[in-house]
Amino acid sequence: MLAEVCQKIQLLSDEEKHEVLRVLLQDIDDMPDQDADEAWRDEVVRRVKAIHNGEAAIRALQDWQE
Repeated sequence: MLAEVCQKIQLLSDEEKHEVLRVLLQDIDDMPDQDADEAWRDEVVRRVKAIHNGEAAIRALQDWQE
């Protein structure tokens, strides 16, 4: 099926190819990235544990800007 789609894409004009690409990229962008969501959750849990264990300190935003 992929080979057939690729063959048909070759028959399109440049403008039509750009439209196909735009649609495909939009489709990919709309897909939730489960790995990224899970990685962020893991990172938040790690940082909260570090604060509770005294391994990290909470600093005020003003401290970071200096």
